[in-house]
Amino acid sequence: MFTDITTALAIAKSNLGVTDTSKDAEITAILTASAGTDSTGTTNYRPYLVAAYFLPLWSAISRSQLIEGDGAKWLKPEELTPIITSLLTLQESADCGLKIDQCWQTNTLRQRLNCGCKAETGNIVTGLLGAGVI
Repeated sequence: MFTDITTALAIAKSNLGVTDTSKDAEITAILTASAGTDSTGTTNYRPYLVAAYFLPLWSAISRSQLIEGDGAKWLKPEELTPIITSLLTLQESADCGLKIDQCWQTNTLRQRLNCGCKAETGNIVTGLLGAGVI
């Protein structure tokens, strides 16, 4: 859907609220790593997935920079879940027909979001399709 890296970068930055170029290298690196290819071999960048990927991290970093703030309130990490889920759903819709590395599929990232460290240790099992081999 997004075959131009400049357009994909602008969309990811817009969804992250980034207005300068200070994060362009990081965003571009993940746009490149998470890209999929269509049936013609054309690279398709996935800006909504990238926004969902960085949102919790950069939100946590911005919270840690607070020096003083009596009465300041910050979003809790779990309060970002609906936004991240929406971004992943939007990306999933845009991914139709793309070949995407398993590590960057929306289901994989959604699983990590919902299950936390259990997804990293292999202690959970997601729905499996196909017949079992005896």
